[in-house]
Amino acid sequence: MEPDDADRELARRLAESLAADERYRRQPLAVQVQNGVAILTGTVESPEVYDAVTAHVRETPGVRDLCDGILVQDGEARLREARQFGELAARLAVQPVTGTRRGRPAAVVARVAMLAVTALIVVIEVAGWLAAVFGVGLLAWTADVLLRRRKR
Repeated sequence: MEPDDADRELARRLAESLAADERYRRQPLAVQVQNGVAILTGTVESPEVYDAVTAHVRETPGVRDLCDGILVQDGEARLREARQFGELAARLAVQPVTGTRRGRPAAVVARVAMLAVTALIVVIEVAGWLAAVFGVGLLAWTADVLLRRRKR
């Protein structure tokens, strides 16, 4: 077996073993192998999962070494990032833009759109994708109402 074939086979075995284990299945990880060195990239939800994944890969037969590019992303950090983004967007939405009139329809629509997108991102982070689908429907309805009003 050539080195490239051996690397491909090892990468396949690693990916399958990670996907087969319930602890790792939901972690967005990518596996590559070069010259027997496993290269992992992506994120995991906690330090415990990080330790388990790296130990699992190191214990796999054929892995000579591990090049670790995994980031630990806990739920609290994601929520904090969403809140920071929301605060920044809200500050920008109420801050007048220099050189334009604040009450112009385009500026008002831009502010409303920015607040709606911010709210949608926070809802996705806090409540999940089902709430996001509902939020997208609500945004579409709001856009429809605004467009109908504009035509009058």
